[in-house]
Amino acid sequence: MKYASWTNGLDESFLGEILKTANHKDTISFAGGLPAQELFPAKDLKECFDRVFEEDGSIALQYAEALGYSPLREWVSKQFFSSGKARKLDEIIITTGSQQGLSLVAQTFIDPGDIVLVESPTYLGALQAFQGYRPRVVAIPCDKNGIIPHELEKILRKCNPKFLYVIPNYQNPTGKIMSLERRRELVEIARKFDLLILEDNPYGELRYEGEALPNIMDMYDKVIYLGSFSKVLSPGLRVGFLIAEEEIVRYIERAKEGVDLFSNNLTQHAVYKYIVGKKFKEHILELRRVYSERKDIMIQALKKYVDEEVQVDTPKGGLFIWAKIQKMGDSCQFLKYSQEEKVIFVPGTFFYPDRRISNEMRINFSCSSPEIIEEGVRRLARAVHRI
Repeated sequence: MKYASWTNGLDESFLGEILKTANHKDTISFAGGLPAQELFPAKDLKECFDRVFEEDGSIALQYAEALGYSPLREWVSKQFFSSGKARKLDEIIITTGSQQGLSLVAQTFIDPGDIVLVESPTYLGALQAFQGYRPRVVAIPCDKNGIIPHELEKILRKCNPKFLYVIPNYQNPTGKIMSLERRRELVEIARKFDLLILEDNPYGELRYEGEALPNIMDMYDKVIYLGSFSKVLSPGLRVGFLIAEEEIVRYIERAKEGVDLFSNNLTQHAVYKYIVGKKFKEHILELRRVYSERKDIMIQALKKYVDEEVQVDTPKGGLFIWAKIQKMGDSCQFLKYSQEEKVIFVPGTFFYPDRRISNEMRINFSCSSPEIIEEGVRRLARAVHRI
């Protein structure tokens, strides 16, 4: 078959093979970035879908505009009015999850050979979204507070990137939150170099301690902001949104029309009915309570079973724990031991654009019960002790 040239750079689906293991009998998976299925507001969502058919009728089943359902976009605009400048409806477009937002931004901005800056490490799905447009992805060194400012500035003096991609809140994979001081420094450098920032915030509502920090979008005008309902309602709904200057949104809209015309209209109506109700805020609080408890249980279990063998960063929100295996330099090799113990994770190498050898691993705590978390960490410990 005569496939497109960019597919020649595709790696073997090692990660896909890992995730297939999750379906094996008795295997405990800490690999996915999954919210807890039992916490989906299924009954309430069903009632919202029923109301769509009763109140909105066949219009919700009809073709719709690419920008998305206007009441939903208006709700999004109001959420950001109190935290920053007012957002106009023409600055908001509904996407099929924030993953589509990543893809549309890549399609709109990247030409082959363009430079794209990312955190190091960064979200695997973003690297996949960018890959097809053949950019040169440059990873900016980070510390516990986020991107290191002088490292970013040093790179910006040498190149002119299309944009910088960041996840300031409870980053995937590390779970780190970019400090307020670091956000201010980032914005100062961005202004200096007229840098476009792509801000991805799928985990911002999953805050377990501390106060909410301002979005970079609220501090700097040249930002494309991505949000999603996947982590707080259900990934299966596939509803996200993109906020940017009106001119950028017009280009994104054209790209989206060529991809899927518009995101699922019926689902947008149902999501809107749910989020304007009183139960949405209660649901967010329940997610925070349960996930915070599971995070604590996993941290405690790691300290109990592998305290000195595995270095752990404790997140203040999000869905992941980032851990380093002290005795071994390659977590892909360690994965073989853990698979034999019937527990899996995602090796750190997949989160680096250069696929460097890494002793790090991303562990998900949100979709496992306390009992499964305890047993899964016990199995990880058995694997560690085999090194």
